Amino acid sequence: MADYKKLYYKIFNAVTNAEKLVSQAAGLMRTAQQECEETYIDADDTPLRLTDKPEE
Repeated sequence: MADYKKLYYKIFNAVTNAEKLVSQAAGLMRTAQQECEETYIDADDTPLRLTDKPEE
């Protein structure tokens, strides 16, 4: 007969570990997004100028 208690704990621990990893990944993604937003906000806002092509 299978040891159902052992099987249960194995799958429970795997799910718990996966939840922790997903939470960590979400935190990393949030941090990266915030850093990118701050970099964009702090960027030099010098407007680009379009010029005519030089005549050949």
